[in-house]
Amino acid sequence: MTRREFVQAVTGLGAGAIVVKAGRQNAKLEALANPQSDFLHRKGIQLLLNGQPFRSLGVNKHELLQTYYLADFFGGERKTALSEVRRSFDALAKTGMTIIRFHALPFWSAQIEDTYLKQRDVFWQRFDEMVKDCRERGIRLVPVLLWNIGAFIDIVGESLQDFANHPNSKSRKIFNAWVEEIVSRYRDDATILFWEVTNEANLTVDLRPQLPEGVVVPRDLTKPYKHLTRNPGPRDWRNHWSADEMAAFVRETTFLIKFIDKNHLVSAGYSMPRPAAWHLWLGSLKRAKKMDWTKDSDEEQANYIRMIHSEPLDFVDCHFYLDPGETFDQLVLLKSVADDLEKPLYVGEAGLSVKALGGKGYANPIALDGLRVYLEAMEALDVPLVSFWAWDDFCKPPHEPSIRSAEHKEVIELLREFQKRWQENRQPAKRGISEETKQRIELLNRKWREMSKN
Repeated sequence: MTRREFVQAVTGLGAGAIVVKAGRQNAKLEALANPQSDFLHRKGIQLLLNGQPFRSLGVNKHELLQTYYLADFFGGERKTALSEVRRSFDALAKTGMTIIRFHALPFWSAQIEDTYLKQRDVFWQRFDEMVKDCRERGIRLVPVLLWNIGAFIDIVGESLQDFANHPNSKSRKIFNAWVEEIVSRYRDDATILFWEVTNEANLTVDLRPQLPEGVVVPRDLTKPYKHLTRNPGPRDWRNHWSADEMAAFVRETTFLIKFIDKNHLVSAGYSMPRPAAWHLWLGSLKRAKKMDWTKDSDEEQANYIRMIHSEPLDFVDCHFYLDPGETFDQLVLLKSVADDLEKPLYVGEAGLSVKALGGKGYANPIALDGLRVYLEAMEALDVPLVSFWAWDDFCKPPHEPSIRSAEHKEVIELLREFQKRWQENRQPAKRGISEETKQRIELLNRKWREMSKN
């Protein structure tokens, strides 16, 4: 379906009545996940590993490749970096949370050019070394293929519109070649748990009235930036895209991955949708000159979630940080849509927010009780995979909140307790939101509101 046909189909139904059938239109795609026991695969909402229902906690260590295995490219001492990361791996393995989500390329365009593009043999030697270190410790990886949406366009001086809507553009060809290379290299390696396409791409869509200079950072190119290539892309209206353009890009990339790799599942890497995501998207279609921040109804939010999670994606996913006074209601809605699409719900970034923890991070006294509420909510909704942000993040400045293996013993013990509980749960995945679950979630909502007041 072309974008024009898609828009016509949607707008013909009206804002509250979209029916997206993509979740059912090609059931055969699910069979692309090889049922071989050492690969994660799914059957509807059920994730399976070694023939058993799969439930697990994991962590984010976004800087894993760049800061440690490519340390010498960025002014670090490689031997020290490797010693540090291997100690961190060993500490993580003891918790049982043996899943790491990370970005599979350096972040900025010049960094990608200096490593992956100019010294490819060294790059892959280091990547193989990282995978081997994880394999030896029973750690599985979730590589994010496009963490920075501006990285590839700045390599060749194109725009986000070129990248998203023109498969023959230079930036898209380089990106597709990258995807083909990494997926082909590791398609038979179960150390890769599954592939992820983006990092929070949905937070960059439908923002044209608010950001006339575009969504790709840095937005002001009047100053020199050493992390950019010599000829970066423009910083104007061409660096905007809409939710349906993003969804098409994610869908096309997922098809490419699955064409190459019959073993691994694929997720999108989305954040929690904005409360006004549906209205912002409609404004984008209408080329509105003002942002429409009208809060979506549950039906409108559900329609938006369906639109951006069409086949052949294997998950409905989000990032969810618990703010003071916040509830789990939006997560309940995501679970309902995931069940309707017959896909498992996956929380790729999880935990208490910086606002909830304050300057103390996970040393804050609220951390233990707050995390317990968070984990109990995930358990009540039977979310099979929850990856906490972040594990042993020693970036400067650090990307908080970080769980540090040498400092947060009580927090880690709580996570270990839930990990053991989840791993031992061999019950089939729960479909639907029962009255008992609704009551439990409401109790947890009240408990969190009360404790986060103080």
